[in-house]
Amino acid sequence: MSGSYDLLIENTMIIDGTGKPAFRGSVGISRAKIAAVGEVKGDAATVIDGSGLVTCPGFVDPHSHADISILQYPLTENLVMQGITTFLGGNCGISLAPIKRSTYFFEQTMGRRKLDFDLDWRTFDEWLLKVQEVGPSVNYVPLVGHGAVRGTVMGQDFRREATSQEIEEMKLLVDEAMRHGAFGLSAGLDYCPGDFAGVEELVELAKVAQEHDGLFTPHTRHHVNQWPVEHPEEYGYGLFDAPTGEIIAGRYHGLLEAVEISRQANHIQLHIGHMTPAYIIPQPHPAFLDEAAAEATLVEVVDRARDEGLDVTYNMIAWSQSIAHAAPIIESFFSPRLLFLPEWLKALGKEEFTEKLKAKAFRDKVKGVIYSGKFKFAMIHPLTDPYWMDGYRILRCKNKAYEGKTIGEIARKRQPDHIIQAVYEESVEVVFDILVEDPETVWALIIDKREHGALPVFLKHPAGMPCTDVFALPATPPQMYGIPPIAYSLYPHYIRLYVKEKGVLSLEEAIKKATSVPAQEVLGLKDRGVIREGAYADIVVFDFDRIKEGDDFLEPNRPPEGIEHVLVNGTVVYEKMAHTGAQPGKVLRHS
Repeated sequence: MSGSYDLLIENTMIIDGTGKPAFRGSVGISRAKIAAVGEVKGDAATVIDGSGLVTCPGFVDPHSHADISILQYPLTENLVMQGITTFLGGNCGISLAPIKRSTYFFEQTMGRRKLDFDLDWRTFDEWLLKVQEVGPSVNYVPLVGHGAVRGTVMGQDFRREATSQEIEEMKLLVDEAMRHGAFGLSAGLDYCPGDFAGVEELVELAKVAQEHDGLFTPHTRHHVNQWPVEHPEEYGYGLFDAPTGEIIAGRYHGLLEAVEISRQANHIQLHIGHMTPAYIIPQPHPAFLDEAAAEATLVEVVDRARDEGLDVTYNMIAWSQSIAHAAPIIESFFSPRLLFLPEWLKALGKEEFTEKLKAKAFRDKVKGVIYSGKFKFAMIHPLTDPYWMDGYRILRCKNKAYEGKTIGEIARKRQPDHIIQAVYEESVEVVFDILVEDPETVWALIIDKREHGALPVFLKHPAGMPCTDVFALPATPPQMYGIPPIAYSLYPHYIRLYVKEKGVLSLEEAIKKATSVPAQEVLGLKDRGVIREGAYADIVVFDFDRIKEGDDFLEPNRPPEGIEHVLVNGTVVYEKMAHTGAQPGKVLRHS
């Protein structure tokens, strides 16, 4: 094949995204699309030497929150530097449309994430027009969020099941969103306002999405470890209003509920968000138990539903530390997400707090808060996970003897012959002692015990695919605390660890799961996620030998190694370890 092209990638190893074996050749691109693949000859305005490099479709992230911050950061530098060219946004029930008034949902969405722009749209169509107007660097596939819909209809009065009239109003909003391009309905059933929704409400809304050939993608109930409330008026992060037994069985029931909703909503396509095992094993245990729990989850939830004829897929955060980030330890005791901390604690300044920790009576009082059920250390609840201490590692401290050690390692060393004392008492005393010695000490959750052991099993299943679960960010974010390394390096980590190091997947399998599976099997984008003539030229060129994540909690924005070129709709957006400034991304509307 010969011709004249806008861009030509020559003499490269092509992995086309279908799972077929890699082959050597060239890729010719004209305008936004791939014009020729294989033995391509001809002239081109731009030529990329692909010798020694792999060329594959751009990565398609099926579970992202980049839409929430895309108006502030339309270059989406953290996405393009790791090879993401398309993302599915609006997950976990969180979309920025529709909106008709200020609600708890939008106050939390905007405030927690420190978003700084005017909400000068109301409908889903107006929102999509707004995004296209700013010109993102990557493609955005939108979902309409159940949280946004519920918040718009119910306002601040959301701590109950919806009435039949309110459900009808929600259905109209979902229908409007679907008619203007939403690919489906997402739900966040672990937090307000979605966790108060009954199954009937979710089924009725999912039916509307199904009528438009859309999908249902839930963050299932009890996915994050939480504790039952004592009074109906209590709500918020770390709490749930359901039978007490859901502490143990909730995650299992949440996954089954997602399948039940799919079945009742006329077999709507189901894509489960950031999958975790249905079975909880809180104490330390050998790896084969994690693998068995993962296998059992797939058999009981996914395979059984697929055998029944349901279209069920899932994504997973393919990094053992998940979306964890560095943060000062002391922030755990003053988190605005913990709505029901006692007033005496909220009233304290941080200096006064650490000073008071020198007294045993005050420490005992704070321990009461920690074990009250209303407190979480970021993503870990100390009551549902007594071994929370093994998840947190000290990153920076004046006492260098603590750096690099987990809270659990320090506690066990202090109590080598009393494991119960180490777990329930010494672990907390270690935190207090560190804060007294250095109130600025920084730690990070180094392992997300909900899912890390299941990842190899989940990745091998044909229904599974990797995701990031992150926001759009600039190359240099305003602050480093609160920013996870996964936001900049998930896909290089996925290839390095699960292909190069562990051999869980072949490179062709791994690329397929990150490209054509989410693009075509989940989203129905038949002209994306593959390298073939006529497909859109969303492409990544990378060095397989050098590919590596920038894994540093204290410098989470460190660019990954080995990503040489990234193209979106035929335009180079990343090369030489830097964004080109191009913004060729599109808002892709479902039709």
